[in-house]
Amino acid sequence: MPYRGFIQEAAGPAQRRLSLGLCALVLLSVLVVVPRAAMPLPQLPHISGMYGAATAMIDLATFWLLISAPRPHRSHIVIAAAYLFASLMAILHVLTFPGAVFADGPVLGSPHAVSWLFIGWRAGFAMLIAWAALVEPPDAQASPARPSSFPLVVAVLAVLALAISSQLTDAASVTIVQGRSLFSHVSVVGSYVSAAAAAMAILVIWVRGLFRRSIFTWLVFVLVAESAGVWLSTFSGQRYSLAWYMTRLEGLVANTVLLALLAMHFRSVQKRLTDAFLALERRTDELQAQVHKREAAETQLARAQKLDVVGRLGASLAHDLNNILQVLTGRLAIIQRRAGPAVESDVQVMRRSVRKAEALTRQLTLLSGRRRNQPQAIQAGVVLGEMEEVLHSLVGRRCKLKVSAEEGLPTVALDPLELEIAVTNLVTNACDASSGVDGAIHVRAFSASAADGGPALAIEVVDEGEGIKPEILEKVFEPFFTTKTRGNGTGLGLAQVHGFVTASGGTVNVRSEVGRGTAVTMVFPTTAAVGGARQTAVPTPRAVEGRVLLLVEDNPDVRESSVQLLSAEGLAVRAVDSADQALTLLEGGFAPDYLVSDIVMPGRMDGAELVRRVRDRFPAIKAVLVTGYSDVAERARDEGYPVLRKPYDLTSLMAALS
Repeated sequence: MPYRGFIQEAAGPAQRRLSLGLCALVLLSVLVVVPRAAMPLPQLPHISGMYGAATAMIDLATFWLLISAPRPHRSHIVIAAAYLFASLMAILHVLTFPGAVFADGPVLGSPHAVSWLFIGWRAGFAMLIAWAALVEPPDAQASPARPSSFPLVVAVLAVLALAISSQLTDAASVTIVQGRSLFSHVSVVGSYVSAAAAAMAILVIWVRGLFRRSIFTWLVFVLVAESAGVWLSTFSGQRYSLAWYMTRLEGLVANTVLLALLAMHFRSVQKRLTDAFLALERRTDELQAQVHKREAAETQLARAQKLDVVGRLGASLAHDLNNILQVLTGRLAIIQRRAGPAVESDVQVMRRSVRKAEALTRQLTLLSGRRRNQPQAIQAGVVLGEMEEVLHSLVGRRCKLKVSAEEGLPTVALDPLELEIAVTNLVTNACDASSGVDGAIHVRAFSASAADGGPALAIEVVDEGEGIKPEILEKVFEPFFTTKTRGNGTGLGLAQVHGFVTASGGTVNVRSEVGRGTAVTMVFPTTAAVGGARQTAVPTPRAVEGRVLLLVEDNPDVRESSVQLLSAEGLAVRAVDSADQALTLLEGGFAPDYLVSDIVMPGRMDGAELVRRVRDRFPAIKAVLVTGYSDVAERARDEGYPVLRKPYDLTSLMAALS
């Protein structure tokens, strides 16, 4: 923090009263001592050395604290220069005072120089303080002038000048009379000059209104104590008198005051800095937490955007592939009608292949995040039994597969195709993890308890593979996360499992031990699931022979095969390739009994909008929507329109028309 806060720190009323009280106490002590000022005491010249050394250390410490502050005021530098000057003069005082260090004389220079230096010391310090008061702006809010080192240079040059001049004259020398060191007339006059310089500095401080500043309040006390001490010492007329010793004591006290003030200020600054550091540390931790949270959110957003892009691509592919599968489904039905029982087995094999391909297209739509389950009341044991042959062909000879189901399992409402995809994904992962260890895979269905304690159905896939490391166990359901080598896994299998189970109101958990294997358990509550099941009872198809059906389909292959199938059922079929054409026909008087329309088509109107207009204007027409994949299909289903998912067979279409 800038040090200007210390220079401009206001002195409270208590501080000002204390400073004035100490000044009064110093002056009172001088008055008390004046009658006995000349009282001789034992000559102890080393006291002067101790006094000078202590003063030098105190003043140097004060100077260092003052000069170390960042961005100080100019007055700040001048005060620091005053204490630098005082510390250097204290050192000269020790070196030139006879007996302070060596018993037989001074360390350097003339023994008569010390009095001259002492007067210059006190007067010079007072004048530097007066300079500081003159350059300090009275307004505490004013911007400080740019500091410079000029005051420090002046202080050092003043010390050199006084040191040199003290060796050129003996005017301030003492006279030895009967073993007593008496001051000269120059020393007496010098004491008055020092007192006058201190008084001038105090007057400048007072006139400029700086006495309300803490540092100047205490500098007033320092000036009063030192000037009074110099005058009292000289007034006693000799060294080693009561006044002489008292002057040194007052000097030490006065010099300590500002150092103590600085120490308290820096202690306060240190406390504020510590508090600020702790607050900053807490804030930094909070910011880091926010940054980590934001990074996690950005990662999730980037992943969601990537999933959205891939999902759109997957949905587009699913739509196109389902149209192709619809062509195959229709052609298989036509072949079966034409060839009869001779091709029944081949047709069934091809239909199973179509179902597998349909499962793959459902897998593609997983990433779109907008697909809905279509739950039906199913028996898990029956579904697993139908899947067993497919699962055995899936794992081949790589793994030993066992499929089992308890007797009397409850009925649950699940999307059978999604369940097949989920089980297939789990078996595929289990076999990949068990390859090379001749592990066994067990798929089993059994009764369990839901999280709320209610009845539930559990389907579990257990392997004896390499297991999953604990540090990655929590990531296994993340899309695109895989431990397989590149090209051998997409990271979507377990994501589909988690999405399917969650959408079905269930839970999925993974237990794994490295080197022992993994168990993935899907638990579906029967109460909630059955309540959300769709009606699976197929209505009895009504007689449609001779009725008229309008088919709207933009894919020519799908349109052709559908026309042949529907015509074979006795329907009179009119086919068009756009919703606009269909609406034009209807408005022109064409009155079909049924309308079967694809949802996604080129043009200004899609199939869903077409059936809305037909319901409003031609309510007698029974409308059914079909789609390979479309977001609009879910909204249309919510509005109550029958929606068939491609590839659909003739039976499903007839049931929808009924």
